[in-house]
Amino acid sequence: MPKTTQLDPAEIDAQATRHEATSDNIIQQLNQLKSQVDATLAGSNSAATKALSTTCDNWIEGLKRTILASLTEMAGYIRKESQGQDAQDQAAGQEIARLPMETSSFLGA
Repeated sequence: MPKTTQLDPAEIDAQATRHEATSDNIIQQLNQLKSQVDATLAGSNSAATKALSTTCDNWIEGLKRTILASLTEMAGYIRKESQGQDAQDQAAGQEIARLPMETSSFLGA
């Protein structure tokens, strides 16, 4: 059974959407964590609790700058490359259609 290398645009978009959904899910969990740390800080003003809050804030900001930004960028790149590939496919199809009939018949067009 022959295999194809052609990718379905809907599958490509679904993958990009999964990247965005993963990012959204992580943000939601980080927000829950931050709420829990803030609640702990409200109950105790000790130096350890303040250090926990500061560490959590720094960690969340670091994740947003790196991992979450990368997931969002990857989703954009996936969609951009898919659109670029589609444009190349259309251009190649137009070039094949312009070939003389004898040549296009030979190529299976």
